[in-house]
Amino acid sequence: MATFANIVIKDGQSTPVDHTFAVAFRRDNQVGWTDRSIGILAGFRNITLTTRPATNANAGTRVNVKVTDPRLATLGTDSSGVTPNAQKAYETLCETSFLLPSGSDRQARLDILAYLANLLANAQIKDAIVDLAPPV
Repeated sequence: MATFANIVIKDGQSTPVDHTFAVAFRRDNQVGWTDRSIGILAGFRNITLTTRPATNANAGTRVNVKVTDPRLATLGTDSSGVTPNAQKAYETLCETSFLLPSGSDRQARLDILAYLANLLANAQIKDAIVDLAPPV
């Protein structure tokens, strides 16, 4: 079992920059990490990992991973020269869910993880996400 520790991942800039997502919380079957580097709560990036163990009543273990990346609105000053509190303009989000049947072996789980990692590097998928241009 992996140790609950900070996660360091690169962003998508032309010269990628490392971002440290620090351990933020653990409750029941959910853990979270937060990148607080922006310094403003409304702009904190988050990763959440939720697991639902397999039981006799369900099809297997479910693992959900969610990444959120908020962007702050550019706010001017009001008539008295006061800058209002920062506000989130929008938030990009990725949510991935794995269903890992109780009968799946380690190789099957390695394969599904590799398929997703490699799929995200595929030119058609990248074009659809980055340039909003799905294959025609």
